[in-house]
Amino acid sequence: MKKHITLLSCLCLAGTFYAQKATVNASKKMPVLQTGEVVATKPSTETPKALGALVWGSDFTNVSDWTIDNDGQSGGNFGWNINATKEGWANNTTQGIINSTSDGNFAELGNGNPTLTPGTQALDVVYTLTTAAPIAISTTNLSLSFLQNGALFNDLQEFQISVDGTNFITVGNNSDKEVLSQSGGAPYSNPDAVNISLATFIPGGSTQLWVRFRWTTRFPAEATNPNVWITYGWNIDDVAVTEAADYDLEVEETYWGSVGLNYYQIPNTQIAPIEFTAKVNNIGDSPLTNVSLGVNVNTGAFTGSSPASTINSLASDSLVLSTLFTPAGNGTYAVDRSLNMTETDDVPTNNGITDFTFTVGDYIYARDNNTPNGYATATAGFEVGNLYDIWNEQEVRGVNVRVANGSPANIEVYVTIYDATVNPMVYMGGSDPIEVPSGSMNNSNLTFLLNDVVTLEANKTYLVMAGSYDTGLRIANGGFAPDQTSFFLDGNDWSTADQSIKFFTNDVPMVRLNFDPTLSAAEIADVATNVLASPNPFNNETNVSFNLKNTAEVSLVVTDLAGRVVYTAAPETMNAGEQVIAIDGSSFGAGMYNYTLTIEGKSITNRIVKK
Repeated sequence: MKKHITLLSCLCLAGTFYAQKATVNASKKMPVLQTGEVVATKPSTETPKALGALVWGSDFTNVSDWTIDNDGQSGGNFGWNINATKEGWANNTTQGIINSTSDGNFAELGNGNPTLTPGTQALDVVYTLTTAAPIAISTTNLSLSFLQNGALFNDLQEFQISVDGTNFITVGNNSDKEVLSQSGGAPYSNPDAVNISLATFIPGGSTQLWVRFRWTTRFPAEATNPNVWITYGWNIDDVAVTEAADYDLEVEETYWGSVGLNYYQIPNTQIAPIEFTAKVNNIGDSPLTNVSLGVNVNTGAFTGSSPASTINSLASDSLVLSTLFTPAGNGTYAVDRSLNMTETDDVPTNNGITDFTFTVGDYIYARDNNTPNGYATATAGFEVGNLYDIWNEQEVRGVNVRVANGSPANIEVYVTIYDATVNPMVYMGGSDPIEVPSGSMNNSNLTFLLNDVVTLEANKTYLVMAGSYDTGLRIANGGFAPDQTSFFLDGNDWSTADQSIKFFTNDVPMVRLNFDPTLSAAEIADVATNVLASPNPFNNETNVSFNLKNTAEVSLVVTDLAGRVVYTAAPETMNAGEQVIAIDGSSFGAGMYNYTLTIEGKSITNRIVKK
């Protein structure tokens, strides 16, 4: 996002709320009741050395080490329990007994069985598992580590500490995990190793420490909905508080993209230099030297590094690649990022950076990562979408949208584009509402044709949205959006609504710009008017009617959304006046199609829907 753009600064507080609200809508669906075998994660190529000296540890052999508060609930599947038996409902191949080092007893969290007794989850509960006695400490540079497995649905799974046994603060949670649902996602690794530096959380001079694991819903505003209280379960084992390791570099956050936004699909007309950064912390006891971020694109086609840095104990630094990377043209770009330093990291598990790929092509501009993970929805009509930076002036004629399964059958959906460089934003163009049959949902290539060509100016940012005036539309999400870059509106009309009610979301709606020049255009107005397909939607046949200004050669082609030709009306010379071309769609499958009417070399493309 351009540095000079200050889009909706008044959203900061409201946006924090929506970052939660968007997620509840993204995960408020039926969970995966039976899941397949877990795919093993790639093992680390390094063998981590031992952490610092052990201060305290528990493998749950002694149940008395812990105090359980199950908020008045009873039974093995409500709240926390400690034993060696799996009691939760979720499929054992994904959320079964934890593969811990100690085996034997482990702590397990549950809240009812939504498959056996749907809707009987306990509501308005907070379940806590807390160390029964204070842990004596003589330093504040400590780490909390444990093994876990399970999966995320609507859970808030928090890790907390206290230095007085009364006031607990959260030092971490699992909210960054993928939501596992029928739309995608995955369970945690079994086991998933967690290591958290406590140095910044423990006040100087503290002599004791308590550890707590806390569970409730992430969405208290919807606490009366039983779905927000469903959990697959959460298992904990081998908890330890240790002194800091000698050498321990931790990644706090990473970024890649062009001046604030990253894109997983880039049209070659909008290529811009890409920067790479990483914020890192030294949570070990000793300085780290020659710390740098390295980037390798397409196995050596491009390599870059940040300047080497020395980071003292408990200090942080931002590593910025010295040279920006500019893609050379169309193709797939595989990016490998790594952290380097002189010392051997004692705890390499907390400084890995995920590799990724992006593509440069002819027409599609996409912020999402093309991997659906939940969806955004609302109880009333709404719009949802993303900011896009435009580097070179270009005409746009369509917007691609992925409508998620579970949207009402034949729901009407439209798209809009706004100039986001001014406040209030300015409506630039959009489409008419088009019915989306159930058979076309969960398709990432639904192209909504704009009523008129929209010219996007260079060095401006635009907000591209999909919406509906109906209730229940679900737009698929894919990937993470930085604050104030993807947005949501209840009420449909950004051009007139009070813009202080706009919310941002940290999920990326699958709403993309499509610069294909063959899509709908207004140029046909020179030779014909009143182009209309009726009925639309249709059962077996629909008629394209139009008014010719002069005698002309006319042809018509129907394609599916993948561009395959499914029907052709041969070129024919027609007289001026009202004309009709019949489309026999009896052999079409239910779904959305484009018809292109061409008159004397000038074309218009519109949408028809087969029921």
